[in-house]
Amino acid sequence: MKKALILFILAMGLAWAQSPGVNQPVPVRMAKVQSADVSDTVTAAATLVPHEQVIVRPEIDGRIASLSFNEGIAVKKGSVIVRLDDAEQRAALAAAEADYKLAESRFKRNEELAGKGFMSQQSLDEARANLDIVRSKVREVRVALDRTVIRAPFTAMAGLRKISPGAYVKKGDDIVELAATDKLNLDVRVPEVYLPRVKIGQPVSVTVDALPGRAYNGNVYAIEPTVDQASRGALVRARIPNPGGQLKPGMFARVTANLGNRPSAIVVPEQAILPKGTRTYIYKVEEGKANLVPVRLGRRSPGQVEVLSGISSGDTIVVDGLLKLRPGVPVAPVEAVMQIMKQMQQKPTTNP
Repeated sequence: MKKALILFILAMGLAWAQSPGVNQPVPVRMAKVQSADVSDTVTAAATLVPHEQVIVRPEIDGRIASLSFNEGIAVKKGSVIVRLDDAEQRAALAAAEADYKLAESRFKRNEELAGKGFMSQQSLDEARANLDIVRSKVREVRVALDRTVIRAPFTAMAGLRKISPGAYVKKGDDIVELAATDKLNLDVRVPEVYLPRVKIGQPVSVTVDALPGRAYNGNVYAIEPTVDQASRGALVRARIPNPGGQLKPGMFARVTANLGNRPSAIVVPEQAILPKGTRTYIYKVEEGKANLVPVRLGRRSPGQVEVLSGISSGDTIVVDGLLKLRPGVPVAPVEAVMQIMKQMQQKPTTNP
């Protein structure tokens, strides 16, 4: 193979030196296509978000009796963070419990009378139904009383409050936002071609523009079960620990995941690619001529491009001088041409 290549180079160089006409080979830089292992990495931009986040809102109308949290300070799961004035609910509960005791006493008395035959079954059923109604009323008022106390649903950092003690709030008004920031989530859309190689627990590396020079390690936490038809990708959620609190929700981040190596991939120098419109081409050298062949590209890395189809390992391609070519023109290795010219310049001239 080497011998054939040397003979080809010598022949092309000689042709270039002896053929100053239109068929003179164009000097270009060539390279043999080789296969190599390619490390597949996926990098995507994302925004850091808390792994749990909620805006605290009251479920009933009322006046703020107390706020039991400090802005920017952690609150524990289950701790009381807001109390509404409960005087009205307590009064309603006392009245409902009194009604229940009265209804219960009447039902027991009617039950005794019915057992002795002094009361009809219908009257007893009505007393039982009234007891059930009053019991339900007690439960309803207790629920309203419970709703005057708001507890933290999870351990989180309290944000800036939207309301002050003594203010009257309505059901659904914002009071404060809670964000669990000990772990942060990042949602990235991964192209469908890579999804089979993304696994739960897979390591990821995260960099943040606001904290240059640092990398944070995390893992794939969840994968969306469906592919978006418009983008042909699916959302993948990564989670990174944030025990020191350096990372803040809302920061811009880049997530990189290594999907492993693919053996025997075709990789060529980036300058060998010739884009034309929406397609890409490579000049492939066959029998001393440059033939333009369409190629399908894969991943890019600094200075190199993966070629998925169009050329094979062992092919000779043009890597420099593409703009001087057109399909089918003869070409010669620029190194051979330079060597021939050097030899011609060094050859002594003889006088006739």
